Amino acid sequence: MKNLKLQLCLITLIASFLIGCENDKKNEIATKTSDPELTTLITKQVDSLYSVYERFDYDWIEFYADNYTAIYPDSPIQHLTKDSLIAQWERIYTKYDVQLIHRGRPTIIPSEDMAISYNTFNEIFINKENSDTIKNVGTYIINWKRQPDNSWKIVFETLQNH
Repeated sequence: MKNLKLQLCLITLIASFLIGCENDKKNEIATKTSDPELTTLITKQVDSLYSVYERFDYDWIEFYADNYTAIYPDSPIQHLTKDSLIAQWERIYTKYDVQLIHRGRPTIIPSEDMAISYNTFNEIFINKENSDTIKNVGTYIINWKRQPDNSWKIVFETLQNH
């Protein structure tokens, strides 16, 4: 009898779990964002990122997931954190004044809970000591991922300098 009660409890738990999983799937389907809506949403994210980036403080780093992957020219694949990104840009901002000259309109490739955006950029880094200028022109590619709180964060970035 004791064994039968245990089996019934186990069957009830498994059935509850399976029903809960089915309900989660139904909720996921109901909240799917259409490709045009997703394209509009990610375009707004990119525009917001650049409007914050142009202030050249650290607020734009909030667009990144706590952990993300990056591939930069002449570098191996790197698994980074927002803290490491802040440290990198502290070194840059200490040495250079950065000016975004122009950026192209983003192209968006949507896919439910992820999206790719890419656009051109043209910026300069002006050395604070001697005013030497480094021109940085290229294409920036970002992978956005919907987070559990429904926000969108950068989980991957790469760029190609021209």
